[in-house]
Amino acid sequence: MVFPAVFLALSAMAPGMPAPAAVVTVEMRDDTFEPRVVRIEPGDSVRWVNVGRNPHNVVAADGTFRSKILQTGDSFIVTFPKVGRFDFFCSLHGSPHAGMSGGVYVGVAPENVATTSASRTYPEDPPVRPGGGRTIRVPRDFVSIQSAVDAANPGDMVLVSAGTYHESVIVTTPHLTIRGEDRNRVVLDGAFDPELANGIAVFGADGVALENMTARHYPLNGFYWRSVWGYRGSYLTAEGNGDYGIYAFDSGVGQFDHSYASGSPDSGFYIGQCDPCNALVTDVIARFNAVGFSGTNASGNLVIRDSEWSDNMSGIVPNTLDAEALPPQRGQTVVNNWVHDNNDRSAPAKADEFAFFGSGIIVLGGRDNEIAFNRVEHQDNVGIAVALVVDQNLWLPEGNRVHDNVVSGSGLADLALYAPAAGGNCFESNTSGSELPPLLQETYSCGSTLSALGGGDVALSLAGLARLVRATALGSYPHGQARDTPATPDQPNMPDAGASPAPAGPAVRIDPEAEVRRAAALHAVTTERGDRSVGNVVYLVLGYGIPLAGVLFLLSALATRVLGLRGPPRRLVLAPLAAYVLFLIGVTVLEVVRP
Repeated sequence: MVFPAVFLALSAMAPGMPAPAAVVTVEMRDDTFEPRVVRIEPGDSVRWVNVGRNPHNVVAADGTFRSKILQTGDSFIVTFPKVGRFDFFCSLHGSPHAGMSGGVYVGVAPENVATTSASRTYPEDPPVRPGGGRTIRVPRDFVSIQSAVDAANPGDMVLVSAGTYHESVIVTTPHLTIRGEDRNRVVLDGAFDPELANGIAVFGADGVALENMTARHYPLNGFYWRSVWGYRGSYLTAEGNGDYGIYAFDSGVGQFDHSYASGSPDSGFYIGQCDPCNALVTDVIARFNAVGFSGTNASGNLVIRDSEWSDNMSGIVPNTLDAEALPPQRGQTVVNNWVHDNNDRSAPAKADEFAFFGSGIIVLGGRDNEIAFNRVEHQDNVGIAVALVVDQNLWLPEGNRVHDNVVSGSGLADLALYAPAAGGNCFESNTSGSELPPLLQETYSCGSTLSALGGGDVALSLAGLARLVRATALGSYPHGQARDTPATPDQPNMPDAGASPAPAGPAVRIDPEAEVRRAAALHAVTTERGDRSVGNVVYLVLGYGIPLAGVLFLLSALATRVLGLRGPPRRLVLAPLAAYVLFLIGVTVLEVVRP
């Protein structure tokens, strides 16, 4: 029936006939809409689809539509019959015109709704806090934290008395300080109520400081800043929340200090999608998380120092992902941290967090990071590693410097470079017991020829890929639940909690070079080689001894052929190659089947 099909197609193109209605797709990523602004004609539809890892929803700013909570792969569609501008947002990660928000323009030209992190930059100093603010007390002046925040003006402090507060607080007023009188007894408790997404969420409000309180058992995040200039989280405890503990996204000029995060199935501390970040993480503790610190596409003047990262699945993980803006990640400085025992199989975790289980500090697809003067101990797999990451694109690590660290007790290697890696990754002046590839510090020292060329260990990459496939495709990996996180012991209170608030953001400009010099002054590192672990010795014999034997056999066969002598049997030459292939297969299978 060709004729009817042709007739219908020509009819659709006839002058004066209306064009068929279109459906425009908006992707919900973590944590942004792409695109943020769409232009359609009356009668067209917009389909929102969640392509991220986090749950999201779509809410009309004027209340005309609201989706359910959309998990990965879910979608929601709305038809717009009238001309006009229709703003929308995700109530879990934004508010009208702030945070994760956007607009639909029906039959009219789009306005400049908001800049994105791809074009947004912030001054290096925090914004100036207005003077003369008042102190609003909860529950004396207002019964809830949210009602006090809604009544506050820029420069005010909301001071919260001891008690348990079952609420989710949204902050859109800039330059507020929200402070608890007692860190351990001012508790925001979400009780895993799906209607209470975050403990305190700051959306588009610059210069907000959250201090001296606890947030626990929220479906998403404990404390959260989104799209702000100037932020600070001090003396905070985040325990057993459903996504992140203490979290800043698409924000600049910030500081996390004297805080504790545990039981997060993503990461305890997170700073992501910023360039330059101009941020400092100092004097914090992360335990029982999937990842202690994650910094996705976090670049430029981000310093992580003087902190303890233990009993997570992995410790500190600067990383690159296509799912967020501003890849690749670059320019983090990690100094003077104690990273140990990140092998907790009972920590809550999402599937893709399991790929780098048992790692102390691992750079995934990042560039120009400096890892120095850290103490890294007792990791099941690798102590400090530089590795590739595969997302929509293949991101090879490049230009990362690992020096003057003390690393010991790792199951496979204290220092490791995964293959393939781009050039410029270098390792020198570290105290370590084992390295992969072998002699890593001699062959990949800074400025060496091999460092400039790249390279790395193939089997380590296969093992990581196998863990990722096992967790994401097979859905089989050890992990616990956020609600089962061990109770946090009482943490130190903020001194002078009743004093006037300080500005949000770092007290001084971030200077990575000065931070490295400061760490060097605290440590006198003497490069040594310790004892190798049994796992590393076996790995070396199988992964490097067998291939070396194969090369020697091959050279022997060539030499005897040239000299006209009878050489070794062909099967003897091929046996080491076959054994190495079996070794690679064995490494991959072991990571899939082991508990």
